Amino acid sequence: MQWRRLYVVVEGQSEREFVKQLLAPHLALRAVEVKPKVVMTNRKLNKRGGINNYALVRSDLVRLLTQDREPSCRFTTMIDLYQLPSDFPGREIATKQVSRSDRVETLENAFRDDLGDSRFVPHLQVHEFETLLYCELDQLAKRIDGSDTALAALAREVAALAPEDINEGPTTAPSKRILSHVPSYDRLKVRVGAPAAAAIGLPKLREKCPHFGAWVTLLEQFGELPSD
Repeated sequence: MQWRRLYVVVEGQSEREFVKQLLAPHLALRAVEVKPKVVMTNRKLNKRGGINNYALVRSDLVRLLTQDREPSCRFTTMIDLYQLPSDFPGREIATKQVSRSDRVETLENAFRDDLGDSRFVPHLQVHEFETLLYCELDQLAKRIDGSDTALAALAREVAALAPEDINEGPTTAPSKRILSHVPSYDRLKVRVGAPAAAAIGLPKLREKCPHFGAWVTLLEQFGELPSD
């Protein structure tokens, strides 16, 4: 098999750990070498994580696309739809669309067009990384001492919602709901988030989060299965 490189530009450390722990081993089976990169938010201070404006994301992607011109390489993102910068491509049109799927499609298409490189496959996480944890909140409870009762209450609170349908309000976004029940998650999320998602497993994450699942399928198609 011929190995191919896949760069994944992510919003923060939780996403980077998720890519390292779940996506990288999975795609390695298809001869895809995954390289996660956290967005550089302040190059002078070498500070990474969090996105305040679109220029930060674009700058990192353009730099990667320029540095690695290999036609077989691919580049993608794992960036939160929640609190997406106001200057993000397609934002003005997307905000007028009622359907969440239409908004995401509009934004991802505009993102792809703005970069103008066929090797780029944009992905916006609906609505945050924490969405994935709602596929099985018990896995998060196992990793935060004393959180069982609080997270069980949260599970009942969102029982009627699919994980990707938990909205992006300032108090009702996936991470905000978790924090309202378990405040300690704020300091623990990098340590517990990716392991909890890994324990849930890609099959369930893909089943319960269709937009995320479609992205993983695209990444799989970039690689190749070993021949018998």
